Amino acid sequence: MTQQSRTLSRHLTSDGVVVWSRCACGRLRMDLVPRGGGKPISAGPCARCHAPA
Repeated sequence: MTQQSRTLSRHLTSDGVVVWSRCACGRLRMDLVPRGGGKPISAGPCARCHAPA
């Protein structure tokens, strides 16, 4: 995530940590940071505001 996004909430799940954030343009984004250090999964990233991971 970039500095343009604002973290709204973090939730511990059995798969890892889910982070909800809002992009500078207003779009909602969800990131799953897996337990054990796997590759993060994102849903809803704004192509204008977020560089590819």
